[in-house]
Amino acid sequence: MILSLVGLVVQAVTLEALSDWVMKNLDRNMSASIRSAFANEYAACVIDIAPSPLSPSARPAPTAAQLKLFANEANKRYGELRDVSFVSQVGDGGMLNVAMTSAITLRFERKDATGSAVFQLVPQSAQWIPAARLIELTVDDANLGDLVLAPAVSATQSTNDSSPPVSAKP
Repeated sequence: MILSLVGLVVQAVTLEALSDWVMKNLDRNMSASIRSAFANEYAACVIDIAPSPLSPSARPAPTAAQLKLFANEANKRYGELRDVSFVSQVGDGGMLNVAMTSAITLRFERKDATGSAVFQLVPQSAQWIPAARLIELTVDDANLGDLVLAPAVSATQSTNDSSPPVSAKP
């Protein structure tokens, strides 16, 4: 009886430590993806998904041109990105096609802001922790309007929608 109780406690502590390790490394990957977006490094934040039976289907993502516009506008408004912090995260999707939505705080050269980011988590063959493929990024800005990086509207969704994929919402 006592041995079973000790085994249960050891399992609980081990699972908690493993969970903390996974989330810390996942946060590191998502933070690197956000930093790459503000630095206009497309390949580092919107990673390619190699076809494989275990790879998820690529979700729509911003284009390199959209990222360039977003990064330039962010730099013009706020200056260089100094720090990213995650406030909360929510996962959605199936086992092999997970999207993670995160509330974030951003510390720039000239301003601190809140925002949100959406990532597609992509399994990697060489690592245990999935890569974070950036899908959407928003900087909340009550003064100048929110700065939004989002996938372009595909022709199958709506040809009448004239909203730009990179926008400043008032």
